[in-house]
Amino acid sequence: MANNGFSTVISVIPKDNTFCFYSAVGRDENSLKYQVKNYKSRFFDEEFFEEFVKCLREYATANPSYAGKSAFVTVLLPNSLISTTSFNIPGINKKNTANLFNVAIEGTYANLKELKMNQLVVKQNKQYSTIAVSLIRQKLVQDIYTACSSCNMFANVLSTKAAGTANAALALNPRLKGNTFLVVDIKEFSTQICFVSKGLMLGSVDMPFGWDILTKQKPVAENMLFENDVAELAVINAKEKAKAKQLTMMSGSDDAARQAAEEGLGSENEGEEGAFNTANSAERQILTIKTLPKKTPRTLPKWMQRPIPETQEGVAYENFRIFMKYILEFIRCNSRLTAIAQPECVYVNMPQEFKYLLDQANEEEAENKIKFASLGLEKEKPIIREHLELYGGLVASQFGSINNF
Repeated sequence: MANNGFSTVISVIPKDNTFCFYSAVGRDENSLKYQVKNYKSRFFDEEFFEEFVKCLREYATANPSYAGKSAFVTVLLPNSLISTTSFNIPGINKKNTANLFNVAIEGTYANLKELKMNQLVVKQNKQYSTIAVSLIRQKLVQDIYTACSSCNMFANVLSTKAAGTANAALALNPRLKGNTFLVVDIKEFSTQICFVSKGLMLGSVDMPFGWDILTKQKPVAENMLFENDVAELAVINAKEKAKAKQLTMMSGSDDAARQAAEEGLGSENEGEEGAFNTANSAERQILTIKTLPKKTPRTLPKWMQRPIPETQEGVAYENFRIFMKYILEFIRCNSRLTAIAQPECVYVNMPQEFKYLLDQANEEEAENKIKFASLGLEKEKPIIREHLELYGGLVASQFGSINNF
């Protein structure tokens, strides 16, 4: 909280090349403001921080509350920039536990000296202690602090979007404190799943699709929701390089001599035939440029297909089942998290018009083994519901110490 009662959260979103500013005067929800500024650099390099400083100064100039005063800000970074994990350490005694933890963490992170670390015991019994850890590059923290201070702003909390989402859920629904649950924030074009246990965000995953698929007129093909062009190009290029290497390595010494002869052997083949052979050699070295085939929806075998719904509500639920699939997979595949505590419920934040989908999901509770429920923010202002992680940034100092740097 700034000394003039003006609080600001700055979220960095590299995917969209945007800085999101979210501010409030004290705890007055009526004073909440949301603003977006674009930038060009796609990496946290020198150019990025130059643009970051420029945007901070423009924002301070446009807000009289900053005039001539120092302000505290919260900076939310992409989840991928902070590593979260946990270690099970045999519970012999405190000294041995500390030594074993140091051995485990040093064996996992070779560049540990370059990282800033938070740690907390989240589960303990006579056999072992579970220590949750979050790490971030020290240089990144220092660069952000330096950029903010150069604009008369002080980054008192550095955290992640997932931690902000968890903070908001706990602040807006106090009954969740002390529980273990999943909070799923479904925006229009993206979704975030967070695992929260006793007030701590211990794991998360982002998905590149949101409630916009619930408005489609027919069921969506799941493979069309993910952009894997970079991965597909990497595979194609690796195969091409492997083929080229195989063709080269297949040639023996005789073939190498023949290749040298084809390329001209100096003054002996400087006529038309020599030029022709040299041109052919050059052509062989030209790389063939290939383009990715147009993406097409994946068709499942008939025995795997569900009946096509005849109503818009039915189509919406079929598409909502994609969210359910990844939520349930997140629980099933993260034994490291569920070993700490089993989630009791999945709390979903999405537009009120889709709330009926949760009732349909609970009709399959016996199979899903978990209940779906609304996060209960229907009475909150849209500027809070639509920017849950940013609102959580305003109260970051009150929650999730393990995720704050």
